[in-house]
Order: sequence, then structure tokens, then C-alpha cells
Amino acid sequence: MLERLPRFHHFLLSALLLTGIGGSLPPLHASEPKKEIYAHYMGCFPLGYGAIEHSRKNEWKNLSHESPDYIQALGGRFVNWPLMPQDVTLTPEQSAELEIRRAIRAGMDGFAVDAWAGGDNAKATLDHLFAAAEKLKLPFKLTICLDPACHEKREEGNHIQTYTESISWLLGKYGNSPYLARRDGKPLILGYSSSGIIFDPAFRRQPEGPEKWKQISAAYEQVEKNVGQPLFFHFCFDNMAGALPPELRPQAAEWAAENFGAVGGFLGNNWHDDQETIAAIRKHSEWSQPLYFQYNNKAGSLFVEPGTDKLRKSWKEARDNDSSLIQFVTWNDYGEDTVLAPGYSTNYTITSLNRHLVDWWKQGSEPQVDKDQLHLIYRRAVNEAQTFPFHTRRRTPGVLEVATILTAPGTVSVPEYNISYEAPAGLSVRQFPLQVGEVAATLSREGREVLSVRAPEPVTDKPFREDNTMVCFSSNFLEEWREDFGETPPLLYAENADADGDGLPNWFEMYYFGKFPDMQTATAAKPDENPDGDALSNREEYLRQTDPKKAEAPYTVGHVWDFSSIEERVVSFNPDRDSLGRDVWHYLYKHGDAKAIPRDGNYPRMPSGWANVSYAGRMAHLSPSTEPEGLPYRYLHGWIAREQTAEGRWKMNVRPRANAAVILGWQSPVAGSVKVSYDVTKVSGMDPISFEVLRNDELTPLLSQVVNVGDSTHMEIDDVTVQPGDFLYLFVDGKPRYDSSSAELENFKITLKTVNE
Repeated sequence: MLERLPRFHHFLLSALLLTGIGGSLPPLHASEPKKEIYAHYMGCFPLGYGAIEHSRKNEWKNLSHESPDYIQALGGRFVNWPLMPQDVTLTPEQSAELEIRRAIRAGMDGFAVDAWAGGDNAKATLDHLFAAAEKLKLPFKLTICLDPACHEKREEGNHIQTYTESISWLLGKYGNSPYLARRDGKPLILGYSSSGIIFDPAFRRQPEGPEKWKQISAAYEQVEKNVGQPLFFHFCFDNMAGALPPELRPQAAEWAAENFGAVGGFLGNNWHDDQETIAAIRKHSEWSQPLYFQYNNKAGSLFVEPGTDKLRKSWKEARDNDSSLIQFVTWNDYGEDTVLAPGYSTNYTITSLNRHLVDWWKQGSEPQVDKDQLHLIYRRAVNEAQTFPFHTRRRTPGVLEVATILTAPGTVSVPEYNISYEAPAGLSVRQFPLQVGEVAATLSREGREVLSVRAPEPVTDKPFREDNTMVCFSSNFLEEWREDFGETPPLLYAENADADGDGLPNWFEMYYFGKFPDMQTATAAKPDENPDGDALSNREEYLRQTDPKKAEAPYTVGHVWDFSSIEERVVSFNPDRDSLGRDVWHYLYKHGDAKAIPRDGNYPRMPSGWANVSYAGRMAHLSPSTEPEGLPYRYLHGWIAREQTAEGRWKMNVRPRANAAVILGWQSPVAGSVKVSYDVTKVSGMDPISFEVLRNDELTPLLSQVVNVGDSTHMEIDDVTVQPGDFLYLFVDGKPRYDSSSAELENFKITLKTVNE
């Protein structure tokens, strides 16, 4: 019988047999497991003090669009600070109490503190949370989430000892606390990238299969034995699932379910809706639905949808697949912008929507609504608006989403959009194309206005930085704020609004003349002053998207746009700027049939940019690996990247694919004529590559040449006329048989020959 039971139940069975209690165990779950949700909590970012508070008050000192630091040049790491009065600092005790009260309002049953993001400070944060839970005596539980990235790597090649130490620390201090999270009577330990318990390279090289997986479950069994009591482990399947071929995934999932109390994911990308895998998990353990509403890491990945689509779809999957234990990602990871906690951008909307969805999940049907709610969700800028002064790495489109949670049907009106519609009782969501201007809505019944909400943040067509996060505001904002902060004046944070009505948005005054994001400095500039002496007032500089503290230099005959200047700055964005601060270089792509990719001037922006990609090069921009329209193209993932020679010379690497051309675009800031020149120094692979210089949407190339493998050539075209805003494209296309060719380019230059006044 022992061999047929999940490994982690041997310990408990042995104890029962030793004490003389019956010869058999009841079912793993004598009844349906209780539905519980824990929010992953970053102990390094407690509300109102510590690291996040220091950053909020001091980031402005280093924030510069001219910074060689990649994140600072994008506009800073954080786009959604914790929501609290700007001139207040909390004590650790106040912070912990407020975090717990807010989490309960959001539907959370507890926190799982990342072990140990923030080291000993994270442990101190957990101490404060336990103290607050004991003081408040509210139904809220606490535990840890084992994070292999935050545990010391030791010589033995795995985390058995470090995980043992973390769990022993938790149980040694709080093993008898009624606020320690438990599942099936055992301490609940949540996981992140759970197979990371073994990090030895030799283990990683082993082929995937049961023999390899047994080593992982044996490692956790050893941790349990070391701790000395049964534990309920939640196994995060994400990094395993991502590395496995789809046909092997259900078998691995069944192994995990046989050995761990609950199996699920953190983000669950590319596998969370695999029904065969979920069914394999549910045969033996609890299914833990991956759940988050956005992931907007400026230094890493971007997973956002136009509105609250991800949140609502994930909750539907949790209901449909009978998930019973969930780890929400996250309560307070402000750096990765997965913030369920109230924030500057999201305010209280996501917490309110999530509470309704939690209740729906737990009750099995949509809950009755006792108070009307009206929520506005959108992005700060219309789609494809050009950022200035900060750079852009990537953009994702947004919408205006109106979400209602109503006691009874009503009429929703969005006056600035000239929209009116009937919304049903319960949760309802409608989405509309985003437009510049104020964002407001009303709810009426029988011709009488019941609710109205106007967001403090308008939508702009002149964003100052990349910002793919949601902006939210709701009819219940003031009530929620007062619950948190009493009669303290509410923080109505808005970057594009104009606090003093002088024609300068708040961000402009805070960033150039005050302290960003301190709203108390949002009136620091005078619209008619001209600090750089260039004949343009501050208001004109804003409207033209130019720097009010740096006079613009003119382009003169002989000016050279030298692509190598980007490499010398060691950071690259999309678009990249020239030496005078204008966005001129664009990284683009075009999908199509092999040897027949259209040259039509309609070239999408490469969606991904990275400081270093091992297989492509440095400062890399990459075309997508899939066709969003669902066309059956096979060869898509190309790039434009760089590498530096031993002599210090920079080279541009271009890799077109059979179904994807890669395109370097130059957008003219002047009227006149230019010369385009570059050297193809090497073509590698099996097939030649074609290079074409195209202007705007003209079908006939200005210059066209096919370069064979092993060949090099100098290419030049003179007297190309351009107007401001015109594009010249270097269109690089493969002529593939084997889809394996790439090329190296150097000395890419555009020289201004004449200027038209």
C-alpha cells in the first residue's frame, strides 16, 4: 500500500501505524477541498517604508532620458507605485495592518511571502505580518513561497538544505500560530519554479523522463524529513512545462500530482489551458490555476491584454477546471507591475473586480451585488503615440474598458465617446477604441443618474515614457480611500492632467522642473518661460515634444546619421535617436510568402528588444516567432542585432527568415537630399540575401542588390530626396532554400547633401 500512495503521505501513514491507529488511511480529501487563494507577497516591497518607499521618494534623482542605464532611459523601473498619501511614511506595524485589511477586501485568504526576496528584511516583513494578524484577529493566514532564485546556491548542487532552513525558520517561530497557513492539517508551503530545487548542471543535462523527475520529488521528500513533520507542498509546474514537449507534459503533470498536494503555475504561459495536462493533475491532487492580471516588467517580459481580459479569463478557467488552491501573482511586485494591491495607476479597481471574481469562484455562481460599482480601465496614451523625452522598447495596444458590477440593470453613458448602452446586473464589461481626452462615465436608471465617475488621468497623444500598464479609476475610490486613510486628502495621481491649468501636463513640470512623481511639484514651471533660450516657450516645447532645457540644434549640410553612434551609447530602443535627440531609427519586420514578401511601406514594429540575446547579439531587436493572424508561416523569427569585434569595431547582424524580412527604417527629420551608404562585409549560411533601399510605400527600390554567401560589397545611392517624416527602408530579405542565412553590415550612414528651407 505504501508504494501506491503519494510520496509525501508515507510520513503521515507511518506515524499513524506507529501509534496504533487503524491500518488504512481515509481518502486524500475526505470532502471537497476548501477553496483558498493566497497572494504572492514580495517581502522586499512592504507598503510605505523600506525599499519601495525609498525608491518612490528618490528615483527622480537618477531619472534621465539621456541616461546610459537602460531602465532609467525608458522612464524608470516603476510605473505603479503603492497607493498612499505622498507625504506619509508608515511604520512597519501600520504597513502590515493596512496590507492585510486591503488584501481581505481583495478576496485574499492570506499572503505567501517570497523566501527570501529581500533576505533578512523579508523575514522581518513576515514577522510584522504575523504580529498584525494576531493583533487584528481577522481570518487571514501567512506562509512562504519557496523561490530558488532567492536561496543561496551551495556546493551540494540543490536546495534541500536551504529549503529546509527556510521552512524550519518559519515553523520554529510560527508553527503553533493560528495564522500559519495549513492545508489538510499540514503547514502549506507554496512554490515558484519548483523544479529549481535541483540546479546542478549535470542534473539539467539529463533527458526528461520519470527517472529525472523522481530526483525532484525525492529532494522534497528529504526536505520534509529534515523538517520533521508532514508538509503540504504546492508545486509550481511552470519551468518544467515550458521545457517539455507537449506530448510529454501530461505524463510529467501526473508525476507531479502523485507526489505533491497541489500542482499549478505562477504565470502558466503556454500551458495553463492544456486540458489534458490539467486532467492529469486533477486525477491525483489539487489543481492550482495560474492567476495574474498583467505582467509588465521593463527589464523582462511583457504579458498584458487590452483591458482586464487576462484577469477575467483566468478566473473563468479557475471555475471551469475546478481549481481549489490559487497563488495570485502578485500582491506587491511593483518592479514587475503585477500589483493587485492598490496603486497610483490601478487605484482600487483591480482589487474590487478581483473580490467579485473570488466570491464567484468560491460560491460556484455569480454573487449577489449589494452596491453598484462603475470602473474605468485604459492606457495613458492612444495606440502608437510617440514617446518623448524617454525612449521606447515596446508597445502594446489598449482600449477603454468600462466594467460594471450592478445590483440591477442600468444605462451606462460615456459622454466623451458619445456612447450609451444597457448593462445587465452583475459583472459586465464593454471595450471601446481609445481616444485622446477625459475619461468619464455615468450610470442611470429610469432617466435618473445613479453613479458617475471621472478619472483624474486623461488619455494623451504625447506620452513622455513607455507605459503599458493599466490605468484604472472607480466610483468607489473615495470610500475605499477613507477606509484606508480617513479624512486625509485623497491622492488623485495623474501624469497627463494639468493641476494648475497652465497648458503644461503634470509630468512635464515634475520631471523637468520638480521631483517626479511628487504631485506637490506638478506646478513648478511657467508656461511662457524659455529656460534654454531657443525662442520656444515651455508650452511650445511640450507641444513640439522637445526638451525645454536644451536648445535644439539645426541639421546642416554634411550632417551624418551614423548608425554606429547607437552602439557607442551601448543602449538601443525602438525607435533610436540621432545625435540631436530626434527619433529616426526604427526596427521593423514584414511577414509574407517566401520570396514574395510585400514591399508596401506597411511594416510593423519589432515587438521585442533586449540588451543581449545569446543567439543574436547585443542590443537586439527581434521579429515575432508566430504570425498573429494565424497564417501557416513556419520561418518567422528574425532579428537586427550588433556585436563588437576584437578591435572594438561594431557590426550589425541581420537575420531575415523565409517568411519574415527584417527592416531598418530611417525617418527623415528634414527636407532635402541625402546619400545612403553601407558595407555588407559577410553573408553566411546556405543562400544569398537581398538588400533593397525603399522610400515610403514606393514599390520600385531605389537600390537593389543580391549578395551571395561569402561575398562582400559596398552599396551606395546618392541624391535621395526626402521630406520631414519620410521613411527610407533597408529591406533585408532571404532567398532561402534552407532558411539559414545571415549577414553582417558596417558603416551604415546617411549623409545630408542639401537642405531645403
